[in-house]
Amino acid sequence: MTIEANQRANVEEIDFTAIFSILWRRRKLIFFGTLAATLLAVAISFFIPKVYRSEGFYQLGNPEKKIVTEKEKENLIGIPIPLYKKSAPQFFNPDRFYLAASEWKPFSEKDLKKIKTSFRTTADISQWILPVYAYSKGDMRELAQMPKDESNSVLGLNLSYESDSPRKAYTYINFFGQYVRDCLLYTSLYDYIKNEYSITFSGLSKNENSIIDLEFNLLQNTKKMLDIKAILTKYPASAKIENRQLVSVQEGGSRFLAPVTQLVGIESILADQRRYLAELERKKEKLIIQREYFLKCNDALIKIGRRGETIFSQLKAIKSDVFEKKDFSKGTVKEVFNDLNIDLQTFDLAFFTNCRFISGPTLPTRHIKPRKSVIVVLACFLSFFLFVLLTFMLHWWHSNKKRITSLNL
Repeated sequence: MTIEANQRANVEEIDFTAIFSILWRRRKLIFFGTLAATLLAVAISFFIPKVYRSEGFYQLGNPEKKIVTEKEKENLIGIPIPLYKKSAPQFFNPDRFYLAASEWKPFSEKDLKKIKTSFRTTADISQWILPVYAYSKGDMRELAQMPKDESNSVLGLNLSYESDSPRKAYTYINFFGQYVRDCLLYTSLYDYIKNEYSITFSGLSKNENSIIDLEFNLLQNTKKMLDIKAILTKYPASAKIENRQLVSVQEGGSRFLAPVTQLVGIESILADQRRYLAELERKKEKLIIQREYFLKCNDALIKIGRRGETIFSQLKAIKSDVFEKKDFSKGTVKEVFNDLNIDLQTFDLAFFTNCRFISGPTLPTRHIKPRKSVIVVLACFLSFFLFVLLTFMLHWWHSNKKRITSLNL
């Protein structure tokens, strides 16, 4: 070993010895200071508010599927993406969210105040409500394309919330599920009522025009039939004219047929027109009943506001009121009644049977924040390093105190 290497080793040995000596002299400060800081962190951790997290998966039902077979029952789960996107602004609206919460019995006045301050933007709500798609981007990449006869949909929602008590976190998740269901129900019922209202009124107008036109044609054909009968009476020999004769195939050529042949043709046309008129009259009866129902539904939609469940209950009440004095011996009355029943049962199945929690909401037994072990370990290490640093600062001060004092003098 060279002289230079020996000197370097001695310097390093002296430095480590000096460092250890400094730390050893202040060992009590380091030990008790670290211990005190750690115990203080433990004490403070007991006063930090605890945070509990509840989670749940809320399944959504499909209101666009009506009567299905047993094999198609799985198609009743999941709502179309257009319906979800149309409804999302409803349940991500802070004002609507607060209004729904204020009508929710489990929430106290204190909870409502917190809701008003905690859910002020769309992002404040959407962070706790996440859609689950039937096919994610990863599925699309693996499948390369959508399966035949399949379309993407929103199967349900991953719901979560953090609160200062297990019961509150659980209550919020319950509220989220019912709140989203009510928004989806409102959107679906709104579209249903408005569409049916428009279709019924326009359909009734078209139907009346068709009846007016058909009645005019019936009258014209009846007059023509009477005129031909008058011809046969005036010219009895015309009834014996040979039917098989050359006639014009151009428009109006039928008038060259024998009067008896024309008479048979007109009566056949009249029979078809009477049958079609009966169909139109029957359809008109149904449309009049539907108009009465959807007119009241549209009025209720304006008066009630944006509560899906309240509107749905009102639709049932209106149905009972409309059909209370109707004659169910008539097929038209019974048919409209059954059609409305099917529609309402579809909504009931979609939103009150298939919309439900598949998992959760969980009632947490342990808090997720604060993590006392992490706080204690961090406090221990940080305080140790701080007191080690303080030890070197004190050593430097004592070593240079006389020189600094003399310089100041």
